Amino acid sequence: MKRFAAYWLPPLVWMALIFPVGNKALSSSLVYEIFVGALKKIFPGAGEAFYGISYIIFRKSLHFLEYGILAFLLYRALRGESRTRWRARWALSAGAVAVVYSFLDEYLQSFVPNRTGSPIDWGVDTAGILAVLGTKFLNRKKPSGGGFVKALFLKRPLDLALSFLGLVLSFPLWLLFSLLIWFQDRGPVFYEQERVGKDGRIFKALKFRSMIADAEKGSGAVQAVENDPRVTKIGRILRATAMDELPQLWNIFKGDMSFVGPRALRPNEKEVHGNPDTWAIEDVPGYRERHAVRPGLTGLTQVYLPGDTPRRKKFRYDLLYIRKRSFWLDLKLIALSFWITFRGKWESRANKV
Repeated sequence: MKRFAAYWLPPLVWMALIFPVGNKALSSSLVYEIFVGALKKIFPGAGEAFYGISYIIFRKSLHFLEYGILAFLLYRALRGESRTRWRARWALSAGAVAVVYSFLDEYLQSFVPNRTGSPIDWGVDTAGILAVLGTKFLNRKKPSGGGFVKALFLKRPLDLALSFLGLVLSFPLWLLFSLLIWFQDRGPVFYEQERVGKDGRIFKALKFRSMIADAEKGSGAVQAVENDPRVTKIGRILRATAMDELPQLWNIFKGDMSFVGPRALRPNEKEVHGNPDTWAIEDVPGYRERHAVRPGLTGLTQVYLPGDTPRRKKFRYDLLYIRKRSFWLDLKLIALSFWITFRGKWESRANKV
């Protein structure tokens, strides 16, 4: 039973829930309108044909991603606890099951009103399956880092799919939190911060305001500490559940951030340990190396270390993630992050997981 739950339950849940829910969501006019509305903000001068084609490409990319993940989960289930990295029969079996499921999915759509199965969709699904199994083959002889190619290959599509789905599903929460923040002190709902992204590029990160208005007036960018007096009552709830960072789904969708990676730091942020007037964060070992990847909403550091841990130790965890990153590690950290959110443990100084 334990082996079943660890290896076979994930692909079964993926087939039973993700595809029906995803197909229904992507076929709704509301999702199309939200997608086009977002594109119009980024490309305001484009025509309707551009928006329509972009949506088709987006949908096909999600199909590619969905079946690539399914192939990966099936291969993992067949491999089980074996130390062998590659066996052709595992890949053939995983590919065959995923391709048959894809064909069945397209065939059953012909029985749904206003829906038709498409050979093109089936081809895109199959391409996703072959792509993931191909990366397994290419990395079959590597003792470590095999997930690196997979992580690069699937990371951005995963970010696009999850951030878009998150934006759609979390819309009621946006309304609720906006009202609570505004009613508390009639101050601004959102707080825009400059953050350092990949390759040192500065971008604007969007957050729900969790502190009093003008909290940093006169002090500059200072990291929050335990029981920080600047945090509001609503802000404590938002920060404990990480809901204050919900608007950063938009940053992930735009490509400024990823779901998993080192935390996005602020330019010239002061360290809370030591003397903040003389200890520049840029001088902490590992600071520049962590900018080799997109910053993340969650990550190894965010999950396993308290928020007020010294930067030197945080950066070591960031660099460890960059060396060990894989698609499976990203999924694990995302799952753990949801667990921490449900328990309201993000602000805890004890172990979060």
